[in-house]
Amino acid sequence: MGCVVLQNVLLCCAVGSYLKPIPNFISVNQFHTPNKTLSFSVMCSPKLLIFLVLFSAIPIGIIVTLERAQPATHVYHYHSSGWFRECAKWDSHNRRFLVSLFEGGLAQVKLPEKDSDSSPPLEEVTVVKEASLAGNASLGIVIDPSRNRVLVVNADVIGNRYGALAAYDLTTWNRLFLTQLSGPSKLLSLHF
Repeated sequence: MGCVVLQNVLLCCAVGSYLKPIPNFISVNQFHTPNKTLSFSVMCSPKLLIFLVLFSAIPIGIIVTLERAQPATHVYHYHSSGWFRECAKWDSHNRRFLVSLFEGGLAQVKLPEKDSDSSPPLEEVTVVKEASLAGNASLGIVIDPSRNRVLVVNADVIGNRYGALAAYDLTTWNRLFLTQLSGPSKLLSLHF
């Protein structure tokens, strides 16, 4: 019965502002409550649809305005080699951002020595990309400055078959350790 009501609502939105009874369907007028008749045509009226479009345009307009406004503080722009970055952390000792890559690995974005508003966009440079972890995403990082290392969480996002924690030296980018947390012991990457 709920499916039939949903079909009537969808038909109402497609046809226009009123719903004609159709054979083999339950008519909207058959649903009565005390002193009220449920009418799905109100939900699909042109006035309501215009209101929803205008109501949703307000937050979008605010977001666009805030994105185009001049920021109150200095903002660094950088070019990325990928489409999605999971996590970024500030490495204050080396004056750079470390970025975990969704396609696996770790990158750095070094800041210039002098801050200026007219500086070109910064470049993202991949510093860790291991073949043994290919197909697994780097989902999060933590900088451990006292031990001069960065901890990286690697996982198989699609199949959920592998999870590991790796540590890398912050100066040489050599792997210090890799601890497998889940998954088959022989499976180190995503295989289809």
